[in-house]
This record gives sequence, C-alpha cells and structure tokens, in this order.
Amino acid sequence: MTGKEPRDQKNARATQATGGMGGEGYYDDHSGPQRAGFREQQARVKTAVRHLDLTVPELRILDYGCGPGRTSITIIRAVLDELRHRNATCSVVAMHNDLAGNDWNGLFASVAGPEGYLEGYRKEGGHIRTEASIGSFFEPVASHGSVDLGLSFGASHWLSSQVRAVSPGSVFFCDLPEPARDEIAAVADRDWTTFLRHRAAELKPGGWLVVDGLGSVPDADDPSGRRAAGRRLYRALGEVAEDLAGEGRIDRRRLEEFVFPVYFRLSEEARGPLEREADLQDAFEIVEVANELLPMPTEEALVKTGDVTAYAESYTGFVRAFAESTLRKGLFDASATSAADAAALSDEFFNRLQARFAAEPKHYAFEHQVVTLVLRRR
Repeated sequence: MTGKEPRDQKNARATQATGGMGGEGYYDDHSGPQRAGFREQQARVKTAVRHLDLTVPELRILDYGCGPGRTSITIIRAVLDELRHRNATCSVVAMHNDLAGNDWNGLFASVAGPEGYLEGYRKEGGHIRTEASIGSFFEPVASHGSVDLGLSFGASHWLSSQVRAVSPGSVFFCDLPEPARDEIAAVADRDWTTFLRHRAAELKPGGWLVVDGLGSVPDADDPSGRRAAGRRLYRALGEVAEDLAGEGRIDRRRLEEFVFPVYFRLSEEARGPLEREADLQDAFEIVEVANELLPMPTEEALVKTGDVTAYAESYTGFVRAFAESTLRKGLFDASATSAADAAALSDEFFNRLQARFAAEPKHYAFEHQVVTLVLRRR
C-alpha cells in the first residue's frame, strides 16, 4: 500500500509511516467516510478561499497526504468552485502530495477524467495545471513561501514512522501502559510540531492552512480517559490479532511490541505547539480549533437499511483500505513463511474482523471524532 498479489493486498492504504497507497482503485472505492468527512469541512475551506489574495500571477493550492485521487479531487473542486465566484479566470496550480507508493497514475488519470477538475475549470476560462510533490509531509514538500492555500484531511493523525512499544493486549495508543503511552504522545507531538513548521515555511504571508485528523475528547468513563476516534475499531483489531496469536499464526513477541502508528489528538494537543513554540506563535494566527463528532456513512446506511451484512462488508472495506499495509508490514509479513502465506493471513484477519462487525454492529461502531485547525500565515 509483489509476485501477483490479490487486489486487496496491492491496494491497501499505507501511511506516512508505512509507504504510500497501491493502485487499481481499492482505496478510492472504500473511502466514502473520508469524502463524507471533507463535506463537513467545505464551509471552512470556502472561508479560507474568500480571504486569499487573487492578485498573484498564479495561485498555489497544496493537498498534503492526497491519496490516490477521488477525495483529493473533491477537495480541489470545492476550492475551484469557490474561486469562480471571485475570479473565474484565476490561474491556479493544484499540487498533490503523498508518498512514492501512492497510486499516482490513477490520481492523474482521475484528475484529467470526466470527474476530474481540469477540463471543467478550463472550459470556464480558468487556467490550471496539476503537479505532484512526492515525499512525506514531515519533510518540506514545496518551495519556501510558495503556497497560498494548504489543505490536509484525514492524514495528519499518522505518525512519521512505525513505533514499537511494550503493548501487551493492545495495538492502540490510548490503551497502552502509561510509560508507553507517554512515549507515543511525545513522538506524536514532535511529528505535529515538525508538520506545522514545514507548513509555516511553505505558506505565503496571508496564506491559509486547513488541516484535520482523527481526534479525541476527554471521557472519564473510558479507561484511557479519552474518547478517541475509532477506539472500538482499534480494540477489535487487537482482539482479532490476539486470537490469531493464540493460534500461533501471528508472532506473539511481534504483536506485544506492535502499536498502530496513529495518534488522535485532544484539542489542547492540537493547539499545543502553536501556543508553546515561539516560531509557530509568530508564524500563525489561530483562526479556529474545532473538535467534532462527524457522521459515519456506514453507520447511517445501517440505520437506514438495517442490512447488517452489507454494513459489515462496507465497514471492513473501509478499514482494510487504510490499515492493511500497516498490518502486513508490522505483523503479517513477519509471521508468515511466504508472500502467499502473508496474503492468506491478511484475508483471514479481515474475514474475522468482518464477522465481528456483523455479530455486534453497535459494539464496534466507528466514532468519527475529528479535530480541525484553521490557521492563517502572518
């Protein structure tokens, strides 16, 4: 996210930590929750567009962590739709950033296709070109002071690298023993600070940054003290992994050090570097910090139809699209004797996960908690 792999193996979503996305559309086909999440953010994006300086020769929009296409195209189209109201002939550069393993061919085919944004904008008199910036967003991805509008949705909660910690019985950061949880929190804070510093360097004065990621809110009733997005899902991942380890199919020692490389921030953690670091205080005005529970399409469909089988299949496809490559690299490949064995282990893992979703849909429902920052470059 090698031999001929099954489609699911080739197309699983990888992360800034684990190496990009594969092709053939699997992630796009199962990214409805990501697109639904962005629809909730469109008003913030439009507000940012209304404040941009359109006297520049060329307006640069950069989508950090763009993925293979469909969601990123939805984002850029929303920006262009708002630009039309201000200046229908504005010259635009749309830059898409992700790792080398992203499905770049698929993305650019979609950009230029019937559902893309190129032809529609050009037909109305606008000038637009598309660029790629290949690399981690924990590094510079654009020239200094070149970006007018930075956007990132559903990506900033990933860590910069796979971490290992003593994690018996859990693969989720908020369920770790306290020393390990503090260690993950420190890594996440360093990553987030690094992300913001690079964006501060890349944005023009007066430029805007709208970024969201899965988040958390305080919850005294949860053992971790927080209600983290997807907590029930990540606990299900741990349960299935424990079952397979108990059967000797996943390496027990590997599992006891495996933590999924994500961190879902509280609002104060999202604000922290901006209020603590003098250079970031000078660089950014905080326009808004929001922490919201957003709709989840799989849950809405279940309420509407009552079809538990379809719900479990859809939910599993969503999870497999973003999680499989991380699980392959962190657990399955190390536990298998061959690529075919690792692929079979992955299939078994997600089949068992789907069975859990079908048996107890409410118990494993995904809480789509999202923390959003809107920043303006001073």
